[in-house]
Amino acid sequence: MKSLSIRVKLVVSVVLILSASGLASAGLVRALYARAVRSASEDALRSASTAYEDLERNDVEKLSTVLDTLVLNPAIREAFAAKDRERLAAVTAPIHHALKAEHGIGHWNFVEPETRKMFFRPHLPAKFGDVIERQGLLRAMARQETSAGKELGKSEFALRVGRPFVVDGKLIGYMELGEGIQHFLGKMKAQTGNDFAMFIAKRFIDQGEWARTRGAERNGWDDWPEVVVVNSTTADPIVDASAIAGGGGASQILSEEGRGGAAFVRGVVPVRDASGTVVGGLVVRHDISALNAGMRASLVQALAFVVALALVACGLIFLLVERLIFGRLRRMTGTMEDLSVRLAGGDYGVGAAVVATNDDEIGRFERFFGEFLALVGNTLRALADRKQAARQVGRPPAA
Repeated sequence: MKSLSIRVKLVVSVVLILSASGLASAGLVRALYARAVRSASEDALRSASTAYEDLERNDVEKLSTVLDTLVLNPAIREAFAAKDRERLAAVTAPIHHALKAEHGIGHWNFVEPETRKMFFRPHLPAKFGDVIERQGLLRAMARQETSAGKELGKSEFALRVGRPFVVDGKLIGYMELGEGIQHFLGKMKAQTGNDFAMFIAKRFIDQGEWARTRGAERNGWDDWPEVVVVNSTTADPIVDASAIAGGGGASQILSEEGRGGAAFVRGVVPVRDASGTVVGGLVVRHDISALNAGMRASLVQALAFVVALALVACGLIFLLVERLIFGRLRRMTGTMEDLSVRLAGGDYGVGAAVVATNDDEIGRFERFFGEFLALVGNTLRALADRKQAARQVGRPPAA
C-alpha cells in the first residue's frame, strides 16, 4: 500500500486542525447566542415586571385621586350618611357610567363601618349585604387610611383602592374603587413590544360569575384543569403546562420556540394579590428573531472565515514547505546522485563539492553527507593507493 506523501500529510493535518478550530468557533458562537438569548429573556422579564409595577402605581394614583374627589361630592355624602340606597343609586349612576367609559373604573363599593357589609354597588345595584373580607379594604378599616392592592373578586383580578368615608368627623363607612387589570397587558405590549398572557388559579374565581362577565368573548374556563387565562395580547397559545408549572413563586425563563418563521423566548412572572399570595402567573413572550438571524449570520461568517483560512493556510504552507524543504531536498538528491556516480568513477575528492546551504536540519545533513563522502573517498583512495603499490612490488595487496 502506497503511503501518503509528506505534502499530503501536512495539508491534511492543517485541514484537520482548522476544522477543529471551526467547530470550536461554531460552538463558541452557539454558546454566545445562548447567553444572549438568556440575557434577552431576563431583560424581557424585568421589563414586564417593571412595566406592570409602573402601571399599577399610576393607576393607584388615578384611583386615589378619583376617590378623593368622590368623597367630597355633597350628594353622595348625604345619601350615604342617610343610608338611602335609592338616592345613592340615582346620584352615582351617571358618575359610574362616566368613570367606566372614560377611565375603565368598573367597581365602586360602599361598605358599612361596623358590620363590613356591602351597602351598595353602583355597578351591581341589586347585590348588597355580603360581608367584605378583602385584605386591602380590611387594612383601610384597621388603619383608618387609604389602602390599595390587587385583589381577586369573584370574576376578575382587580386593582382596588379603599378609604374611610368621614362626614363631619364621623365615620359613615368606607368607599372603594376598582378596575380590572386586564387592560394592563395591552399597555405593556405597547410599551415593550412583547406579548403577554395572564392566568389565574380557578380556586380564586367563581365559575358562574366568570361566565357571566365574559359576554361575547370566548369562555376558556375548560382549557386548563386548574387555571383560567383571563387575558392575552395574542391569539397564539403562549400559556402552556410549563408556564403554569413555572408560575409558582419566582420569575422563570421558559423554552425557546419558533412560530411562523419567527423565533421567540418565553418567561413567566408570578402574580400576587394584596396579601402576597401567588394567585397566578404572567407569561411574557419576547421576539428574538433578529437575534436568531444574527447568530446564524455570525455562524456562517465564522465557518466561511475558517474555510478561507484553511485554503490560504494550505497554500502558504505548501509554498513554504516547497521552498524551504522539498526544493532543497530535490537539489540535494540530485547532488547525491551526481557525486555518487563521480565517486564510483574514481573521483575520491567529491566530498569537498558538498556545501551546506543553511545552518538548519537539511544544512547539517548536507555537511554530514559531505563529510561521509570525504571519508569514503579517502578510504577508497587509500585502498587504491595500496593496491597500486602492491602491483608495483609484484605481490598481492594485503587484505
